[in-house]
Amino acid sequence: MSTQCRFCGAAVRPNTMFCPSCGQIVVADAPAATASVLPPPFRTTGGGTREPQTVAAPVAPPEPVAPVPLPDLAPPVARPAAVAPPAPVAPAALALRMPQGAEVAIDQVLVLGRNPAGRAADHGGAPIEVADPTRSVSRVHLIVRPSGPGEASAEDAGSGNGTLLERGGARHPLRPRDPIAIHAGDRLILGDVVVEVGTAR
Repeated sequence: MSTQCRFCGAAVRPNTMFCPSCGQIVVADAPAATASVLPPPFRTTGGGTREPQTVAAPVAPPEPVAPVPLPDLAPPVARPAAVAPPAPVAPAALALRMPQGAEVAIDQVLVLGRNPAGRAADHGGAPIEVADPTRSVSRVHLIVRPSGPGEASAEDAGSGNGTLLERGGARHPLRPRDPIAIHAGDRLILGDVVVEVGTAR
């Protein structure tokens, strides 16, 4: 497309440096000015001072929170084993303490008297001679039998002077051939002789 010379108005071809009519230099038309983008205007305060418009800064996303490790659960506590009750203690065996200080365990049938050796076998027991200078004890005076752990009985064999059972300060006469239970702490009185009942040492 041709243009016009600014000096003579003659038609000039594009890209021609001189006008063919007047010989003047052809000046190309300046390109249309592009609108410039201006920054946003400043806000004004009441006193006329302009303040820059505040632009909010971008908010960074929150950092992920690290998981808190949970404490290890304690292992279940084993229940204590049941404790067996202690076994019952067997009662102590009984024994006779003779006037001379000898101790005779009541672990079999005992035949007591001044001279029981000849008739002890008739009662199925072992003869236990009782020293008696006053002869108040019969030849076969008393029969003592074990009846269980820590238990025994005494029976008068039909003696001449009889037998007394002393318990707790009271005296009880034994009837002939009628056994009665005896315990530790009892005393058997044969005539003038005292035989104590206790536990075996």
